[in-house]
Amino acid sequence: MECRTRKATESRRERGVESDYDLYEMISDHPESSGYRLAKLMGWTTGRTNSAIDRLEAKGLIKVERIVRSGRLQLSVVPRPWQEFFTNEELSEMNEPEYWKELDEIRRG
Repeated sequence: MECRTRKATESRRERGVESDYDLYEMISDHPESSGYRLAKLMGWTTGRTNSAIDRLEAKGLIKVERIVRSGRLQLSVVPRPWQEFFTNEELSEMNEPEYWKELDEIRRG
């Protein structure tokens, strides 16, 4: 019984990661959307969407601003710019043509 429980938990965790990635892509396509709008775009409940937003925010992949519109608290969700994930040294290295040539060689194997 314990094995089935462990497998079910693992399966839910994997689906959660996939869901988070799907939501992250939607946030990238629709920055500054509210949690409610993202839920509608995804076809999810607001609870599921808010849980995924919380996980993405905890991982540092998105920024969430809580704002008041028409007297109601709303979430404004935006992805973090990809440049924030790199140091200034790494970003300047990416501007060199050799960097991309090397990366292509690595990809080709």
